[in-house]
Amino acid sequence: MKNSQNKHISSFTNPEYKFLISLRKNRNRKSEMKSIAEGYRENNQLIDSRFDIDTLYICDSFFMGENNEALVNRFISENIRVVDVSEKIFKEISYRDRPDGIISLFNTSHQTTPNKVSGPILIPDQIEKPGNLGTMIRTSKSFGINNIFLSDEVTDIFNPNVIRSSIGHIFNTNIWSGSNQEVISILEKNNYQILLLDPEGDVDIEEFTPNLNYALVVGAEQYGISDDWFKIIHTSLRIRSTNNVDSLNASTAAAIGMWELTK
Repeated sequence: MKNSQNKHISSFTNPEYKFLISLRKNRNRKSEMKSIAEGYRENNQLIDSRFDIDTLYICDSFFMGENNEALVNRFISENIRVVDVSEKIFKEISYRDRPDGIISLFNTSHQTTPNKVSGPILIPDQIEKPGNLGTMIRTSKSFGINNIFLSDEVTDIFNPNVIRSSIGHIFNTNIWSGSNQEVISILEKNNYQILLLDPEGDVDIEEFTPNLNYALVVGAEQYGISDDWFKIIHTSLRIRSTNNVDSLNASTAAAIGMWELTK
């Protein structure tokens, strides 16, 4: 594997290393409009997306198979800067217990407010846990739901743990974040049917047939769906539950809801 652009990072005083570590903080990712994607599968999705990639960092002693080298060569063919990193440095910038030697730095500034949208939309409302949000993104793709709007975002969309839990599917999803009122305004302008997944809902989701264009709102486990959503025209859907279980994990509830509405 040849790459004339390669440089090497092996010191903890290296400013590039320090910058990558700084991106662990949400405020730094947002101010710099950059984040990192770690792992073979995640970067395989990233390189096929519309996102601009700044740099690929590699440690080939951590590679787990021949596919990693082939992926690195794809980055090189796209004239993306590639940097070799020592094992000790890679372990520090990695988010994983068992890194596979691939981390990329990419730009997050592509998002624009959507004016027109069609097809089902999943709306995670104030979801706090990155793992839950990433799982929702991954699951929505498996059900053919390609639109995800975050309302009153709590967890940064580009948190590396969101990217990891989504297995990189965040990069090929129509994803956008706005305030409750911004999201509601877009839905109303596009004549969307608004469905709230609510344990106290009036309608059993198993017996409900949605319109072609609908938005499914899923709230955080602790607080549920924001009050703003109950103040507009909506349908509250409940998931049948037994044995006195009155709530589900947010990503589990979202998966059941999407399954019922798309089956």
